[in-house]
Amino acid sequence: MNSKKSKTQNQKPKTQNSLLREQAEQQFAEELEVLANLDKRQRPQNWNLSPWAVTIYLLGGKLDNGFVISPKYIGDRRIIEIAVATLTTDRALLLLGVPGTAKSWVSEHL
Repeated sequence: MNSKKSKTQNQKPKTQNSLLREQAEQQFAEELEVLANLDKRQRPQNWNLSPWAVTIYLLGGKLDNGFVISPKYIGDRRIIEIAVATLTTDRALLLLGVPGTAKSWVSEHL
């Protein structure tokens, strides 16, 4: 048997500091900050944005000051409006659909 250890056996495992994807709050921090500063509408308790701003954040659009919010969901606007309206109440929101229809993506951004 060979008494020498291979290079891979002597190396310590490297810690992985990189993320696959940043959290939505970090990735879209500038958009959230601009929306929060411009949002003068009533906000539900414990919310940082009004329902209007959350809808704009998810669906994208151009604000009055010219700042462009990138769309995070491309689909039926009514579905997002109902989801946001549901979350303003004490009712739970359950997103249903076949795999690959952005349920996790939407829930992360809500």
